[in-house]
Amino acid sequence: MLLPLLCAVCCVLQYNRRDMKTLDRYVITEMVVPFIAGFAVVLILFVGTIIYNNTPLIGSRLQHLPQVLYFIILQTPRYVMLALPAGALFGCALAVSRLASDTETTMMQMAGISAKRVLLPMLVFGVVLCGVAYVFQEKVTVWAEQKSLDVYQWLASAPGPLPIQANVVFWVDDYCFYVNTVHRDGDKVKLGKVLIYEPPITVNGFPTLTTAESATEQGRVCILKKGAIFRMSNSGDPELVGKFESMKLDLRRALGTYLNQGEKLPEAMSIGELREQMNILTQSGQKTDRYRLEMGSKLALPLSSLILILCVGPLSFRLGRRGGFMGVLLGIGVLFFYYNVMVFSKIFGENNLLSPSIAGWSQAIVFTVVGVFLLLKVD
Repeated sequence: MLLPLLCAVCCVLQYNRRDMKTLDRYVITEMVVPFIAGFAVVLILFVGTIIYNNTPLIGSRLQHLPQVLYFIILQTPRYVMLALPAGALFGCALAVSRLASDTETTMMQMAGISAKRVLLPMLVFGVVLCGVAYVFQEKVTVWAEQKSLDVYQWLASAPGPLPIQANVVFWVDDYCFYVNTVHRDGDKVKLGKVLIYEPPITVNGFPTLTTAESATEQGRVCILKKGAIFRMSNSGDPELVGKFESMKLDLRRALGTYLNQGEKLPEAMSIGELREQMNILTQSGQKTDRYRLEMGSKLALPLSSLILILCVGPLSFRLGRRGGFMGVLLGIGVLFFYYNVMVFSKIFGENNLLSPSIAGWSQAIVFTVVGVFLLLKVD
């Protein structure tokens, strides 16, 4: 979404460096404190969300407190990308509301300074934040996402409550597991009454069922004991293929990490890696919807600070005379709608109710149009 950047660039091109530097410093100074406060408050709330979403894991691994804290820290950069726009929004809303409530904006307009000119340093500040957010996303967030998956897998396999639950169906690699009992024996996980479903290899093939009295899992090797192998017949009935006393099953990853995919997730990919993966999938005839959605989100999210300033700045000029509290209400209202458009667009994209490419950009498109309209009407 280049429109907000183009609007800001046009304003900058009309800007005379020698013209009213004092005004620019004054406006930016008014914005800095509420920006920092808004960013910090929203980020703290998001950290609470991280802890709440991972309560079962954290509660069962308190004996590994350093690793738990490290995991929380690694999850934080993802929410920094959401807290930065919130800080920019509250910084702009509260700064303009304060100026308007003290009639300073009225005096500026009487002196021939337009509302757009007052908002110019805030828009420049938003452009700078866009660049910072993009670099932070590509260099820090992507690394932290992948690292947090590694730490999560370590925590899941660490001593403590078992990561595998009995009487629960779960997938590992190309196998679907069901186990009746689970317990730990040293660094090994022992399973009782195991049923493994293996889908057919070919379109016209038949699935395979493997049963075992017990199984021992250590690392990426699962050893089955006293079992039988069945293959489904044309009639749908299982036919005995053979029995075994012991059989080794090599896995690409440990059973304890079945909640996480072995491959790199789109959220942990940079924009360049997403493009490369999309090219590979396209050449092999596979769908790229998930990657196109993530690509759009990663390109649109860094622009959020500028887009929100573009929306809330003109609104604060119109309503800010009612006091600083109005700036807070404006910030909360705009942020609520922005985040919800972002969330629901992603849901629609994941369920093919909206093109993934458009879904990733939806909030940027909608709020840029609204922001440009408000900016044109502000004077």
